[in-house]
Amino acid sequence: MKNIAKNFFSNAFYQVFSIIFPLLTMPYIARILGAEKIGIYNYTYSIAIYFALVVKLGVDHYGNRSIAKVGEDIERRSILFFEIFGIQLFSGIVCILLYLVYVFNFAQQYQEIALLQVFLIVSYMLDINWFFYGIQQFNIVIVRNILVKLSTLIFIFLLVKNQNDLWLYTLIMNGSAIAGFIITWFQVKNYIFYKRIKLSEVTKHFKPSAILFIPIVSATIYTSFTSVFLGNLSSIKDVGFYNAGSQVLSMPKGIIAALGTVMLPQMSAIYERKDSKAEATKYLNYSVIFALFLSIAFAFGILGVSKDFVPLFYGKDFNASILVLNGLALYLPFYALGNVIRTQYLIPQSKDRPFVVSVLLGALTSIVVNLLLVKPLGLLGATIATFLSESVLAVYQIFAARKEISFKIFISPFIVFFISGIVMMVILNSLTLGGLSIFVRLLVKIGIGVILYLLITLIYFRYSKNDIIRSSREWIMKKVR
Repeated sequence: MKNIAKNFFSNAFYQVFSIIFPLLTMPYIARILGAEKIGIYNYTYSIAIYFALVVKLGVDHYGNRSIAKVGEDIERRSILFFEIFGIQLFSGIVCILLYLVYVFNFAQQYQEIALLQVFLIVSYMLDINWFFYGIQQFNIVIVRNILVKLSTLIFIFLLVKNQNDLWLYTLIMNGSAIAGFIITWFQVKNYIFYKRIKLSEVTKHFKPSAILFIPIVSATIYTSFTSVFLGNLSSIKDVGFYNAGSQVLSMPKGIIAALGTVMLPQMSAIYERKDSKAEATKYLNYSVIFALFLSIAFAFGILGVSKDFVPLFYGKDFNASILVLNGLALYLPFYALGNVIRTQYLIPQSKDRPFVVSVLLGALTSIVVNLLLVKPLGLLGATIATFLSESVLAVYQIFAARKEISFKIFISPFIVFFISGIVMMVILNSLTLGGLSIFVRLLVKIGIGVILYLLITLIYFRYSKNDIIRSSREWIMKKVR
């Protein structure tokens, strides 16, 4: 439990650090490039990312799980690494060639920026984060990511000066990612040794990896495919507004996902052992409570400060993004529940079928609702589509796990967290604080919101008779003493 907490807080710290990056870059980029140029970047990115995802073929989850299961056996670990990376390397070369065919034959409108997005695909081909997650060496990835973001920040401020520098911005974003992944290749040799492998040994990993690829590429529809719909059925400016609003959610989603990142290899190893059900259930219960606590706080906190946050963060030209941010914030509890179930129950136990079906249902929902609503409603239609698709995904995963996870025990804490969030949101929206600058007003509201939410929920944690809450309280008190 101690290592889990340490790894979670390390990952959460990185996610908090990641807030600083968009806080510094996005207001600058929004003002320098403008909504239209940002829309072009996001539009070309949303197409290139599909080719990039095919490169990984589900390797992120499959490789993570496979490496975690072999434990400390370095020989098996080394063989597995080269076999699984062999799939990634081969698919990477194929995808780069196919993407170049697309750029030179079909991407006439924004060809220059689309061509520079090829480096996004190269970065995915070199990405071996899944290996370090599998051996639970999270700090290697965290330190690398921090260095990449710092260098990206410096280059953006030094080089991107006007709207004509969109190509330079694209090159910096993708080039820094490539440089970061090259760094990890110098570190991987400390955990494996070189093994010659046969082609037949590589191909045996294709099917299980490809199965996990289906939900990954389908999930991308929630974001990048929505941008494509907006770009074609609404306007390129709406793409910029949508991505501006959704990008703010990357911070709370990242902190929530940090729990799954840490627990996936841990739970994969636990399920490999016999008589592990009690231990696995304990971790699952704690994780659901923690995920609900965090996600509801983030959701209603955002609803309470979005009107101040967006103008400060992006400028008044992006006020349309407030609608997107508020609408998408509501799906955070669904996202949190789904993340816990898939990373700590479905994927570690190789229950890939319900995982695949859930994401396909979410993707289908996204496509249908986008087609129906984006043209008449624009941004609102895209926001509704994303909310519904994430909700459908989570509800199906809950349904798939209902026989082994007792969700009734979470009703009481959910109600308390929900009421706490409502109270926080109502009070924050009723505060005017007219004499303060928008920055100070935002800080004051965030501080008040945190105090209110913690005060109500801590009273519940102190006096609740719920079994999970009580055992969590006893564990915390034991550590404090």
